[in-house]
Amino acid sequence: MEPDTYLKIRAAIVLLIAILVAYGALQDNIFIVVSAVTGGIVALHISGARARAALTEIAHDERTVLIRSKAASATLAIITVSMAIMGLSLVFLSRQGVGNYEQIGYLLAYEANIILCLNALLSYYYRNKLGG
Repeated sequence: MEPDTYLKIRAAIVLLIAILVAYGALQDNIFIVVSAVTGGIVALHISGARARAALTEIAHDERTVLIRSKAASATLAIITVSMAIMGLSLVFLSRQGVGNYEQIGYLLAYEANIILCLNALLSYYYRNKLGG
């Protein structure tokens, strides 16, 4: 199986799950939502197992690894900073009387701190493990 075919199958399953979840939400029926997500997970697992067995080998070179590493680092930095700014802004606005979003703001700020701490710990771990 070609990688493009495998990605198309995955995209079709995810689209079907999204449609069924939206339909279940509109019908206010949790059973439809839960069964759609459960069935989708099973379908993704089955199709993934079969596709991995038949999938042709994909070669990863240093350039691909470097691109993914840089993309992951940039994503982590952008999302963490955005979460911290949004969290502090919500706390500040709540204290000024604009809505009651103080708890959500603190939650976003704490999550940003947890992500930063986890990133620092993993960086330390891999730096020592890989001899850096």
